[in-house]
Amino acid sequence: MTTGYDDAILIDGLVISNFSRAIFEDMAKGGITAANCTCSVWHDFRATMANIAQWKRWFAEHDDLILQVHGVDDIRRAKAEGKVGIILG
Repeated sequence: MTTGYDDAILIDGLVISNFSRAIFEDMAKGGITAANCTCSVWHDFRATMANIAQWKRWFAEHDDLILQVHGVDDIRRAKAEGKVGIILG
């Protein structure tokens, strides 16, 4: 019997965390297809740009787990590749 969960696209609408590989692994284990990850809350411009630069490094360092989402096709790609799509929020 299938539950349909394997075919479902699951999007977490708001994740604020101390991001790390362990967090990305947990997101993948939890079956999240994509997540809106906060990269700026009350940061000024310089700190926000530093956060985005960190995300760019994480996309390169953890490309086996995560990929940046720019649109719907990227969410579908994340699902197909078994990765977590990251929407920067």
